[in-house]
Amino acid sequence: MSFINQVAVVTGASDGIGLETVRLLAGAGAKVMLNARGEARLNQVIRALRATGYEVAGVAGDITRPAIIRQVFQTTVRKYGRLDILVNNVGGSQHNLAFQAVPALAWQRTMDFNLKAAFFCCQAAVALMQRAGGGRIVNVASVAGRHRSRLSGADYSSAKAGLIGLTRHLAWELGPQNIRVNAVAPGVTLTKRVRGLWQTRTRAYQKTVLAGIPLGRLAEPVEVAKAIVFLAAEESSYITGTTLDVNGGSYMN
Repeated sequence: MSFINQVAVVTGASDGIGLETVRLLAGAGAKVMLNARGEARLNQVIRALRATGYEVAGVAGDITRPAIIRQVFQTTVRKYGRLDILVNNVGGSQHNLAFQAVPALAWQRTMDFNLKAAFFCCQAAVALMQRAGGGRIVNVASVAGRHRSRLSGADYSSAKAGLIGLTRHLAWELGPQNIRVNAVAPGVTLTKRVRGLWQTRTRAYQKTVLAGIPLGRLAEPVEVAKAIVFLAAEESSYITGTTLDVNGGSYMN
């Protein structure tokens, strides 16, 4: 797959699935704008990628904030002149509370982080993709939005289900404008955050989870990134509105 002369924005790009996606896109010739909250970590990642010869830049900040969204996309156009690909990777949950124990502020933050940010990044991206004659959006959902979450709460499952719904609607609405919109739904993936959650679980619980995965292991971030890059590539040119399950067989639809 080649992305020469194409420009991508990847959120949540300083680690895990996002960083692996950046490496694959940039390694195939794309110019990539990274976003992540931590400025020091983001700058470190950008320096390392540039040392490899990749053409990348970044905007640090909380992508749930409208001002940061504007800055990311304005900087992309100012630096690279266009936008072809958006990967809405930012997301996650910091707890596994029972449904009745989830406080309003935690619910709102989960929705902001997993759904609101993607919605408004899509708005900003589509305006630029229309100028370019088309584009591709890939939303990083979760098996939680298809089935349920083993490591997070009901608020997370709700947000990711909303993201899958957004994906379908945008594919229908934007298809006539040559903008394809798809999602990936990873199972438990060994990002830094998930490794921490996984290590807090008992050995018996871990065995139970692994027993429900036909491939018998958790995913590595690069395995999810490969699916994202496929959906962003010309090789998937007639695929839109789909959610690609990347879960080792733990959920089959």
